Amino acid sequence: RGRPYDAPQANVALVAHVFYPDLFGEILAAHSTLPGHSALIVTAPRERLAEIRALCPLHVDLRLHASPNRGRDVAPFLMLLNAGALDPFDIVLKLHTKKSPHLLFGGLRRRMLYVSLAGDSSNISRMLAHFAQSNAGLVGMRSLFRSRPSFWMANRDSVTRICARMSPPAEPRLAFFEGTMFWVRVAALAPLRAAAIGEGEFEEEAGQLDGTLHHAIERAFSLSVLASRFDITDLQGRRLCWDQ
Repeated sequence: RGRPYDAPQANVALVAHVFYPDLFGEILAAHSTLPGHSALIVTAPRERLAEIRALCPLHVDLRLHASPNRGRDVAPFLMLLNAGALDPFDIVLKLHTKKSPHLLFGGLRRRMLYVSLAGDSSNISRMLAHFAQSNAGLVGMRSLFRSRPSFWMANRDSVTRICARMSPPAEPRLAFFEGTMFWVRVAALAPLRAAAIGEGEFEEEAGQLDGTLHHAIERAFSLSVLASRFDITDLQGRRLCWDQ
């Protein structure tokens, strides 16, 4: 499928939480569409790191980070951000090996996201051009953008507290990409990084479907972007709106 060598110059990385190593091949396929110098940053439970390393081709710039099984894909990503591991990059693509066994078509949704967000070199070229030529801070699938009040579920109070911890503080509102897979400008996450949320604040894994810290932060990524005065857009470059 080729790499987008004609894409605008940017330091790009794919950041993936790989809880299920049997899906790592799909992550590698998505990474293969990025510019040739792009890093692949993988978080995973310590006991899975050796298996992931063995599955990765030698030419890939693989950077492995051990993460406990709490906070799912959100806590590991936030810990990378807080530790400065994303500082060398302008833009990152955030993916994870989401199986969603509680959803009838969970696997289909995951593959749809991978293809839509990466897919081929022409997609990547358009995406990098969009970031270079616009004020985009967060980009994702319009069909998974949630702004209706019902999508607060049990998370409004937690999101409000996270917004108050950000610097500058963010306005609590509902505007997020369900599933936490998206492209993001690293600089747009500075307010969330300033909140200094620690790994120990995340609940232990118990199969929760709502109401945890990672569900709240899923809704807060976009609020950090807005507090940084960047835009949220869909994959076609159109600004997304939300209920006031």
